[in-house]
Amino acid sequence: MEVPDKYHPVILEALEDLLYKVSLDLSRLKGQPLTRERKMLTKKQSVIEELQHLLWIEQKK
Repeated sequence: MEVPDKYHPVILEALEDLLYKVSLDLSRLKGQPLTRERKMLTKKQSVIEELQHLLWIEQKK
């Protein structure tokens, strides 16, 4: 999927905000058992980080 360059900064900022929100949710669950919610948030965090990386690389081209 190609994203026009003009959208990269906005998308990256939105992903940073979402990653921050997910990190806050995960920190709330820190020290607790690995529940379904915690697994889902961890996976979401990983996917967001991967997407950020892909957009960052595309932006640098």
